[in-house]
Amino acid sequence: MTGRTLVLIGFAALAIAGVLAELTARRHPQRFTTLGETLHLLQRSRMLRILTILVWAWLGWHFLAR
Repeated sequence: MTGRTLVLIGFAALAIAGVLAELTARRHPQRFTTLGETLHLLQRSRMLRILTILVWAWLGWHFLAR
């Protein structure tokens, strides 16, 4: 198995985990927040917006850049 295949399997596993987390949040709204609600909470203040952008950029740089 090549490294590329492992990376693709990893991304597929993350996508499936994200879908399952969203479905769980929609099934139990009193216990979990959906992705949309979480992003809305992160956008409430300027500092959290800046932090969100910096974390997103860091993740992109470290995991998606070649």
